Amino acid sequence: MEDTKNHIQQLEKKITALSDALAHLGQGTSLKELLKIIRFPGYTTPAEFSFNIAILDAMQTQVSALDKLGQDLLAGGKLVVQDKGGQQGGQR
Repeated sequence: MEDTKNHIQQLEKKITALSDALAHLGQGTSLKELLKIIRFPGYTTPAEFSFNIAILDAMQTQVSALDKLGQDLLAGGKLVVQDKGGQQGGQR
C-alpha cells in the first residue's frame, strides 16, 4: 500500500510538471517573436529558408506526436480505472 501511495505521488509530480511545461510551451512566445523577425529585409537566403521550413515541420511533427501520446495515455488510464471497477487512488 505504501508503494502505491509513493507511486501516485511520483506520477502526480511528473504529470503536473509536464502539464506546466506544455502550458508554458503553448504560449508560443518565441514563435510569435520569430514572426516579427522574419519580416526584416534579407532575413533568409534560400538555404536559410530551407532550414527554417525543415525545423518548423519537425516541430509540428513533434507537437502532433505529443498530442497523440497524451491522448493515448489518458485513454489507457481510463481503461485501467474501468478494468478495476472504477476504483481510484490506488484502492483495491
